[in-house]
Amino acid sequence: MTLSQRLRRYSAHPALLIGLTLVTGGLFKLSAFAREAFIAARFGLSSVTDTYFGLQQFPITLATFMFGSFALAFTPAYAAARNRGQTVAWLPGLTAYGLLAGTAMTALMLAFAPWLLQLFTRQPDSATWNTLAILSLCYVPIFCIGVWSGICTAQGHNIWAMSMTGLPYLVMTLTLLALYATHTLNNLGLPISMGVGFCLVGAYAFARILRSSPGSLRLHLLGSTWKMPEFRAFLRELSASSIENMGYAANQLLILFFLARAGTGAISANNCGMRIGMLGFSLLAQPLAQLVQAKLCGGNAQTRPVIFRQWFLLVASGVVLMALALFALRVEVIRAVYMHGKFQNAELNQVASILPAWIGYFIVLSLNAVVARYLFTDGKGTTYVRRQLSAYAAANIFRLALAGSFGAPMIIWCSVAAESVGLILNIRTCLSGVTVEAAPAMALPGEA
Repeated sequence: MTLSQRLRRYSAHPALLIGLTLVTGGLFKLSAFAREAFIAARFGLSSVTDTYFGLQQFPITLATFMFGSFALAFTPAYAAARNRGQTVAWLPGLTAYGLLAGTAMTALMLAFAPWLLQLFTRQPDSATWNTLAILSLCYVPIFCIGVWSGICTAQGHNIWAMSMTGLPYLVMTLTLLALYATHTLNNLGLPISMGVGFCLVGAYAFARILRSSPGSLRLHLLGSTWKMPEFRAFLRELSASSIENMGYAANQLLILFFLARAGTGAISANNCGMRIGMLGFSLLAQPLAQLVQAKLCGGNAQTRPVIFRQWFLLVASGVVLMALALFALRVEVIRAVYMHGKFQNAELNQVASILPAWIGYFIVLSLNAVVARYLFTDGKGTTYVRRQLSAYAAANIFRLALAGSFGAPMIIWCSVAAESVGLILNIRTCLSGVTVEAAPAMALPGEA
């Protein structure tokens, strides 16, 4: 039995599929953690790592967009187009646009190299320029990976979709270890490993895109793609998801602004509390939300609300159980992770006071991740975005009105309260179409 056939069989059993999804996501996150630990051990905190981590943020920002906001809009749009026919007419045009945009980003990064190097390093040399040049090659591969991952999710191949976004980091880690084992690891090993990771997986993704959509490079489609109603609808959803993402980022910056005025150490305590409180989001909620999106794309307008209800309850149960366990063990977890060196009881108490707020935010953010995928799949993404932006604004109005009269935890609780209201409204919208008749079994047919 081939791997694809095994994954197809596992997808018929929800428990096995959920377990395989979490294990796959955990494996790739573990490889990323191992890579960071190796870099810290071999390079320490130096100008080499400053340059690398500073410059890598440019391609990583695109990866965050492609695997987040782009996927949120692209996956349901692609699935809807495939359900209406065998081909997605606007995919060749989108592929061409993405390749051109990625090439332009590479050219711009190289063109502004002198300014960027001055920004991230004190004494630019040939090695730092080579670092920038290597990292600039990642844009086109990242686009291809994002598109193919979205296609896999839309077709119900959720494990493959997760593998596409996680494999680059696994390849990066293996490349670094290979360079070290062959005694060829030097300062360029960091950008080379990242370039190898994204370029190898990106090349595979590009080949699969061409195979799934023959003629994806026909440049004469560039003009006609803009006229396609389905493509324009996709762009509207993409704009909405991008705006929500920018609103979320702005809200996080404002949280730091208010924390800076809450007292000495508030920002550091917040960072520690957030890393622990949000760990469950990356390990549990994100993989399951992507799985839910795959299931929703495999349904139709009649079955989709019931699919959402079943999987939402399942995800909510897992999230709440993890949150309760983390709350009960919060002091022990903080001790195990941070109780070293200058981090003593005073710091522990400061982090412990803010951690419950982040645990609450973990619940809200996790459930919103599932709700967002349903609403975007159902063509109601703008409703979700409007409520989220209103919640971000309300939270900061509360903070401004109560400034100086509460501590750091309340700054986070303001977001929990405001976004909980938006979550409740969004859940009501999602459940408004649920009917009891003909509820399908949770184990829908499809491929992992």
